[in-house]
Amino acid sequence: MKTAGVNGFECGAVRVQVLGPWLVRVEQRGPAGFEDRETFTVRERAAEPVRVGIHQEAGFRVAATPEFRVAVPEDANGLEDVRIESADGTPLAVLSPAMLRAAHLPSPSALPALWVLGDHPRVVPPPWGALPPPEGCRDAASGWDLANDAPDAYVFFPAASGYERFRADLLRLTGPVPLVPLHALGLWYSRYHEYSGDEALAVMDRFRAAGIPLDLFVVDTDWRVGGSSGYEINERLFPDLARFAARAHERGVRIMLNDHPEPRGAHALDPAELRFRRDGLVSLLAKGVDAWWFDRNWHTHLQSPAPGLEKEVWGMRLYRDVTADFAPERRPLVLSNADGVGNGWRTGPSHPAAHRFPVWWTGDTRASWGYLRMGVANSVDWGLLALLPYVHEDLGGHHDQPDEDLYVRFMQFGAFSPVARIHCTKGVHRYPWEYGPRAERIVGDGFRLRYRLLPVLYAAAVEANQSGTPLLRRGDLEWPEHPEAADSTQFLLGDDLLVAPILDPAGADGLSRRAVWIPPGGWQDAWSGRIHRGPLLIGAACALEQVPVYVRRGGIVFHIPQRPVAGEAVWPELTAEAYAPPADGAQARTFHEDDGWSRAHETGQTAATDVELSRSGDTLRLSVRPQPAPEGIRPARRAWTLRLHLPPGAAVGDVRLDGCRLDAAEFVVFPPAEHPSAGLFTGPGAAPPPEAGAVVEWRGARPTNAPCELAVEMRLAIGGMEKSQKVSIL
Repeated sequence: MKTAGVNGFECGAVRVQVLGPWLVRVEQRGPAGFEDRETFTVRERAAEPVRVGIHQEAGFRVAATPEFRVAVPEDANGLEDVRIESADGTPLAVLSPAMLRAAHLPSPSALPALWVLGDHPRVVPPPWGALPPPEGCRDAASGWDLANDAPDAYVFFPAASGYERFRADLLRLTGPVPLVPLHALGLWYSRYHEYSGDEALAVMDRFRAAGIPLDLFVVDTDWRVGGSSGYEINERLFPDLARFAARAHERGVRIMLNDHPEPRGAHALDPAELRFRRDGLVSLLAKGVDAWWFDRNWHTHLQSPAPGLEKEVWGMRLYRDVTADFAPERRPLVLSNADGVGNGWRTGPSHPAAHRFPVWWTGDTRASWGYLRMGVANSVDWGLLALLPYVHEDLGGHHDQPDEDLYVRFMQFGAFSPVARIHCTKGVHRYPWEYGPRAERIVGDGFRLRYRLLPVLYAAAVEANQSGTPLLRRGDLEWPEHPEAADSTQFLLGDDLLVAPILDPAGADGLSRRAVWIPPGGWQDAWSGRIHRGPLLIGAACALEQVPVYVRRGGIVFHIPQRPVAGEAVWPELTAEAYAPPADGAQARTFHEDDGWSRAHETGQTAATDVELSRSGDTLRLSVRPQPAPEGIRPARRAWTLRLHLPPGAAVGDVRLDGCRLDAAEFVVFPPAEHPSAGLFTGPGAAPPPEAGAVVEWRGARPTNAPCELAVEMRLAIGGMEKSQKVSIL
């Protein structure tokens, strides 16, 4: 591990290391001295260049930077009485042990002057991680060093640095959010039910017959003898587990098994315990099982390796390390309990390293409107308060049987969730076809839309990996100056889709209602085409078939033809829906391509393509600009559909492709439809909704390494370029 060098000092039992303009470490000497090794929580301490002045001052030794000061008593025996000040000497805090406890991350709209990450407990892993130690290691803790724990504080200055810099510094310290495999963004089906292999395959076939995509089938705990102990396969249900996995793979479906682990050693780090866990998991992975569900269990469960390092996050590391060791070329996929959420209820802050081990669910919930509301808020808030961007619900609730209205609203939220996983317990069901033809069609439409939007979801996953930005973005990430933006019952999916799930039952007229905060700018109702100018609070009313969705004017939404499985993150056919901005300017969006499952992206085996929408007066331009990439990642040619959504009332003038004027036969203009859309982003040839403007569509195949540009000149009506609607709360 890289660590800080000259940007600091030692004073008594305390060491100060300035790691960046807005980050400083204040560490107490441990039993074995100051700690420079990687710990469970902290992976990187490389220091950025910072001008630091060190001097004596009235009984204190002081490190002064252009942004802050750290003053340590000359006879310091610990962190107590270490003062943190602003650059001008204004007191910000005096460090104390209480500050080392886990804490929620600050919200973008409520940044504190000072925030502290405590590396507690400070546990040092061996090079082999949570695997059994190599032969010859006689350490009872399997090489894990628990003996140099000491107070260790990393002090951030979020209000001064800004939220993005704060988050970047935190992730630089603790490690990034890994990129999940593409199939993790597909549909999962799960049920606590004693499935046999043949019954499970029949369920997969029923999804296919219904035209509902499916990527993961979860076999809950009854795959094993006794249901919740050991790794012996229940051969009554799965006489040949390897053959079952192979038959599922023939259908394009991956298999996840639930594990309620129970300890076999005297200690979590006991070599026998780690060997038992590794051997058991690997025996099943070797039979074709693709992923693990680490279920913490409530009665017998994994032990904690050290006080303060709880079983939830320890198990995340354990299962990730075993999976990664078995197939180092693959991106591990482990489902774990969301640290800090128990059965839907928030129980406290998450461990600051938990974000390195996706994905997470909120535990056993119930089929009720209250739990649906909590589920939306948990997914949205935990992406900010814990940097856990893949927190999700048991869709439909674990317990109870929802009615059609509640079931559909759960599934519609799932279609826009970071992870879409249907689940329930014994004695109830969540099959879409069990709720009647209307519900089956609506739910199927929602998940089919999710698969068409895979480029949007994957781009959001890549962004989460690169910057920590969650897939579901609470409004105050972009508009922290507006208190309404912190509403966690609505969110941006990626950059340009504003989604407001329905959270209450329908009224007597069959319509469901809710308030929606429209952010600044223009936002087009994806169903009606009506444009709202924010900031504005509106009332939305919709039938069961619809969930409120709004598209940013000036945004770009990518979608692909329907897929039955997620497949590769490669888009040989791609549609770009570009919505004319309300004023001159430019916005760029990026989509990403790679194999969708391996870790090759970590060494640059990935391709990004930028698409820019710009407006200058009455001319719109949609420009495609591939970034340099290794050969063989992108398809050789891409079938493009470029769709420019004009402002309401605008007529089409010249249309040019790469500067050459197109004849009328070379593009299509779709006027607004007479009736609202029956579906969203349904593909080439779709007419815009009634209150929208016309759409200019061009289709053609182009080499993927070559840029292209579609330009449309508009003739705008006098008196304004687009209608803006303001709607009162219903």
